[in-house]
Amino acid sequence: MRAWAWVTLSFAGAVATGVVAAKSPASVAQDTVQVSLPAGNAFPQGPGSDLANQHCLMCHSAGMVIRQPPLTFVDWKAEVTKMRAVYGAPLPPESVEDIARYLVTFNGRP
Repeated sequence: MRAWAWVTLSFAGAVATGVVAAKSPASVAQDTVQVSLPAGNAFPQGPGSDLANQHCLMCHSAGMVIRQPPLTFVDWKAEVTKMRAVYGAPLPPESVEDIARYLVTFNGRP
């Protein structure tokens, strides 16, 4: 018999939730997952870095985002919107502009 468990993983300020299969109903409370992430995986401090750390690190490393070509605010906003609409990033719509504005501060162009 297969049991299902709702799990929450938390790391670097990001939280991921989902349903996983457990070996048996008794194993649900006993199974533990440990995740070790590389040290220093955070966005540079600044207005909006908390949002980027909370919502973007769930799928991307900070370094991957930082190494992207510099984009304008409009381009970053389109990228963040795409992450929500196409890839299902659990990002509140009211945070899209704040994150785009933050990304422009260290990886933007006019």
